[in-house]
Amino acid sequence: MSNTEAATGNNQIQVSMSSNVPRMSRYMSFVGLITIIGGALYCITIVGAIIGIPVIFMGIRLRESAEAFRQYLTSNSNQDLSTAIDRQTKAFFIQYVLTIISLVLLGIYIIVIIAILASGGF
Repeated sequence: MSNTEAATGNNQIQVSMSSNVPRMSRYMSFVGLITIIGGALYCITIVGAIIGIPVIFMGIRLRESAEAFRQYLTSNSNQDLSTAIDRQTKAFFIQYVLTIISLVLLGIYIIVIIAILASGGF
């Protein structure tokens, strides 16, 4: 690849970033806020707090990531971009863990229901 092609590719990336990142950060801020509110509602009960607290942290990480992406647009600093991606990765990791836990619990629930039905429990 020549220097001209590399420069053209970098310009296209910059144009894409400058047009998409502001919208993405708005969406992330909104989703993060709704996630925090949902987590707070989970925390109304003690058992719900087990799920609610990680959900709140996930929402906080999304909002932090959105803010870091906004800072990146104004500063063009690699550190801001790195922070944004790091926070977003942490939010998705929390979502990943909660999804796996949910699937395991769903599997246990299905097995228990099948066992109850097979034993004539109803």
